[in-house]
Amino acid sequence: MNPVTFLKSLCQRLTWLTTFFFIRILRSAKIIGPENTRDLNRPLLIIANHRSLWDPLLIGTLLPFFSSHFPLGFMVADIYYNSPLRPIFWLTNTYPAHKGEGLDVSLAAPRRIFKNRGGFVIFPAGKRQHLGRRRKPRRGAAALALSMPELTILPIHLKTMGNGIKKSEVVVGRPFKLLEKTQSRDIDEVAEILNQEIFKLNS
Repeated sequence: MNPVTFLKSLCQRLTWLTTFFFIRILRSAKIIGPENTRDLNRPLLIIANHRSLWDPLLIGTLLPFFSSHFPLGFMVADIYYNSPLRPIFWLTNTYPAHKGEGLDVSLAAPRRIFKNRGGFVIFPAGKRQHLGRRRKPRRGAAALALSMPELTILPIHLKTMGNGIKKSEVVVGRPFKLLEKTQSRDIDEVAEILNQEIFKLNS
């Protein structure tokens, strides 16, 4: 592990400790299916709905503290990345979305991480969703899954009350490979299938 990766991994584990205590213990977050986060193959693509600003932190605590998947990669809107928070995003392995610059540019970071057998978290909707509403999924996660069939995909459904620091319920689905769900090469169809894998956990 190179020094930069080690530093980012250390930062995420320190964040893990704080978040685990605050959200998982003090706020009594309910986790369903935690066994599905064990012994995950690499590279790993985590897909989830997006309910609150706390979602990336909460997702990070779903993996064991000493998981080899740290540091997970994340993506954030350009407006947030290009702000005074940029050093924090860098330390936590968070990359700009490069909205409007095309999939090749937007997905360069996760592809690089996957090439090194790392893990990346993507919210297919691209932005936060109100409870009960589903946005049409964007193509990023589907493009990654189609171009890298070896990816292990872990679906997660998040349900939070308020803005995420109150009680949360998290359902972790079973990991799968894209070819186990569909043979389709249509990116929009695959995007919808991945979205369905997330929302069928809310049943």
